[in-house]
Amino acid sequence: MKWAIIIINLLAAVMFPLLGSVASAIHHTHSYSMYREFVAVGAVDEEKLKKGLISEKIPPTPYDMPARMQQIGNVESWFNMISLLAATTCLLNAGVIFVIMKKPGHIPLNPTPV
Repeated sequence: MKWAIIIINLLAAVMFPLLGSVASAIHHTHSYSMYREFVAVGAVDEEKLKKGLISEKIPPTPYDMPARMQQIGNVESWFNMISLLAATTCLLNAGVIFVIMKKPGHIPLNPTPV
């Protein structure tokens, strides 16, 4: 039973960073699809963004709106931090279980009083 718990914890420690990467990729895909939808419905003028004509008061500079949308909420660093924290917790749990759970010793049937 001890080794089953340790192996499950080690597998979970490997899977948490992978799940964090998948969640980050989902966020990137969703933010880009939202950008494309904004362009399709006319909420964003892609030509103005490429030329940098955001406002008359600001000098023309190119603006990368898809990249800015991907940075919303600082999702990539949060997912990385949370998934690494979860993986570290699983590794520590496996280590504690390995150290604390010992093999049951032999218990004599007729212990002699000392």
